[in-house]
Amino acid sequence: MTESVSVAATARGRTRGRTRGRTGWAASASAVWSVAFAAAGAYWAAGGAGFPFGAGDPRAEQVGSLFAAAEPGPVGAAMAVLGLLGAVVAVGMARATPARVPLVFAWAMSGALLVAVPDIRVIQNFAYLFMGYTGLWDGPLLFMVFCIAGGALWAAAAWVHQGGGMREPVRWGRPVTYAAALLALPYAISRISWAAGIPLGIPAEDIAVTNADGGWISEMVLGGLCVAGAVLTIGLVRRWGEVFPRWIPFLRGRRVPVRFAVVPGLAASVMLIQAGARLYLAMLTGDITITAERWGTFLPGLAWLPWGLALAAATYAYHLRRRA
Repeated sequence: MTESVSVAATARGRTRGRTRGRTGWAASASAVWSVAFAAAGAYWAAGGAGFPFGAGDPRAEQVGSLFAAAEPGPVGAAMAVLGLLGAVVAVGMARATPARVPLVFAWAMSGALLVAVPDIRVIQNFAYLFMGYTGLWDGPLLFMVFCIAGGALWAAAAWVHQGGGMREPVRWGRPVTYAAALLALPYAISRISWAAGIPLGIPAEDIAVTNADGGWISEMVLGGLCVAGAVLTIGLVRRWGEVFPRWIPFLRGRRVPVRFAVVPGLAASVMLIQAGARLYLAMLTGDITITAERWGTFLPGLAWLPWGLALAAATYAYHLRRRA
């Protein structure tokens, strides 16, 4: 009996040691990022150039940025304080046992950095990469990418610090996966229709002008990306999402690494949530309206937010099933 208790205690100690080691890595990276965030804020508060908000972001009003009226002095000072506080919390998370206050801070930082700071330009420029276009890259966009990296680090630190999530596969994984795939189709149908010259939800003359300048190629790429996303989403519950198909050279028959599906799935869900949340906010504030003549301009985009949430849930269900 004594020997069994000793073995169990040793096992628990090893598990805590491994968990703390992983937490230490994620928390340490979050601390380094927070120091860089604080330094950037202090630089802008002191009058440094390149402030990515307010007057330093010429497209802020156009894309509905939450920081269109931000001033470098107060915002930079707030960044400096928040970054230093984050560094202290992250160091504490790396050394201490799980506690509620650091976890709340970490998840709040992650949510703000992943959703509040970035806007629709992230998914916009990601799609443009498939067309070879980078003409809209600028300082504000790069700062958004920096914040997304910080949000991912804070999410990783919080996730590992609290010991992860559920351990067993869930029953809702398959239906939520198919829901995510279906939610990708409204935007795909509208864009592919426009590329084919079908004025679905917009005036016919707009289609004619756009397609005459070669815009149909962009519409087809945007629609095709959504279709590809739907197909890859279905792979989360299919055999070929776990083992590479035979038609893939060099990889055929090998198991698909879990991260190979989880990382892109989560990244896509974050971008969709960012864009979808901005669209709903713009509707609530009256900045955009859906009319009978031009409903195709914004109505299909209303699927982005539920699509992103469903995709995140589907990716998590895939993670649980593969881990089990």
